[in-house]
Amino acid sequence: MADRKERKKFFLRSFITFSLVFSTIIMSWSGFILYVAPPGRIANWGTWKLMLFTKTEWQALHTIFSYLFFILFIIHLFFVNWKVFLFYIKSKIKSGLNRKWELASATVLSAVIFVGTLRSWTPFGPVMSFGEKVKEGWGNKFETPPVLHMETYTLRQLSPVFDSAAPADLARTLTDNDLRIRPSDSTLRQIGEENNMTPAEIYRILATEYNKPAVPTGEHGGSAQGFGKYTLIMAAENSGKELSELIDFLKERGIDAKGETTLRAIADQLGMVPRDVYNMLTAK
Repeated sequence: MADRKERKKFFLRSFITFSLVFSTIIMSWSGFILYVAPPGRIANWGTWKLMLFTKTEWQALHTIFSYLFFILFIIHLFFVNWKVFLFYIKSKIKSGLNRKWELASATVLSAVIFVGTLRSWTPFGPVMSFGEKVKEGWGNKFETPPVLHMETYTLRQLSPVFDSAAPADLARTLTDNDLRIRPSDSTLRQIGEENNMTPAEIYRILATEYNKPAVPTGEHGGSAQGFGKYTLIMAAENSGKELSELIDFLKERGIDAKGETTLRAIADQLGMVPRDVYNMLTAK
């Protein structure tokens, strides 16, 4: 009878120990996955998964279990074993540290790894370089977005990409394919999450209907139609430049422009075509 009660009793120390072990395993494994995971431009487009999970999900697992490990460590040290820990500290203060060489060696090793990692010393630098090569290698195997970070585009921002199709028409195309869109300014990623799809799948539905994409030419590929309705905000987002930088650039040429100003309006003042204006603004 006593043995049965003993088995039913919940042991907090055992619970903490098991949880620490599981947290360590998941935290270590997710860290390795993130070490070889592709850059965000590939992973966030939604075509990459490893062991059933996306990069965002692996990042969430790694972060949450890292916090869990820290919390469990604090509980284990200061609540579950606080008497043993306190006794150990007091005894070491009285008798002095008996493992001075071990402490010194661990301190030096940690310091070398810390500094070596920041300074890219061998072997730490090559390890990180190898990881970057693996990350970039995914680009040859998985689909990448036509424009950098297109998963953050709203239907309004996608309009010039699809030959200036009206955002309402883009939304109608998606709803005709039984997709839910709410709110109206949702991004491709949000629409995908709402419908259990990837941003790439949402984009392909639109590309099938509007088969003349107007993605800027250059490193992202694509054609060069529909630049007239591009705004300075869109040009800044696509090129990675600051909006204020483009506005100042135009001001030096006598053009008073704002973020909502279209490239067609700028082109008319400069006597150029919108495509050439885009290339001029986004040139490196």
